[in-house]
Amino acid sequence: MKQEKVVVYLHGLGYALILMVIAGGFIVARHGQEAFMNYLREDGVVENLTTLFLLATSIVAIRRAVKAYKAGKRLWVLMWAVLGFLFFFAAGEEISWGQRIFNVESSGFFLEKNLQKETNLHNLVVGNVKVNKLIFSQLLTVVLGFYMILLRPLAQKTGFFSKLVSLFNIPLPRWHHIAAMLVSILLISFYNLIKAGEVREFAFAVVFLLIFLYPAKVKLHPVKPGREGV
Repeated sequence: MKQEKVVVYLHGLGYALILMVIAGGFIVARHGQEAFMNYLREDGVVENLTTLFLLATSIVAIRRAVKAYKAGKRLWVLMWAVLGFLFFFAAGEEISWGQRIFNVESSGFFLEKNLQKETNLHNLVVGNVKVNKLIFSQLLTVVLGFYMILLRPLAQKTGFFSKLVSLFNIPLPRWHHIAAMLVSILLISFYNLIKAGEVREFAFAVVFLLIFLYPAKVKLHPVKPGREGV
């Protein structure tokens, strides 16, 4: 019972924080684009909170990888190690790897190729292609959409995806995780202002930390003995 109370409390806290940031955006947006940009400024409260949640998610994934390694589950180690790296990378990208914090000048490459002249990959322009739009917007939207909306029902109904989830110990979202993300996206869409995506990133970071801490427990198709987490 105590564990259940902790789960409820942390989810309530996380969702309340998302709503506060979104509500703050609506209040600030009434004063125009400039005020909204200031609310979501580089190294501001929202960006720093996003970074902290991404980093916390990475730490949870790394701890799961270590635990899986001790248990001898190699595929689980691979999954959680990759997730740990990806969220650590996202946290680093969010603050341009501490460039502004430590007052480090960008190299010539980033001054030439980066839209914001910063040391990060997501603002690069390769040829005429914006990396942020292609990978971090379009491709990532497809991947996250499949993960959040389709993977869980597919894992419950089809042998292939259920085995995939079992073999790699893929954390599945609970229904309220999915609902929280969809409601957040819907509310944020009403801003209709530049940089609204920053608030989406914050909601994403909070929800994924909750998913990694408390993934859904669903009934999957059985995996052949000796294959799970090999």
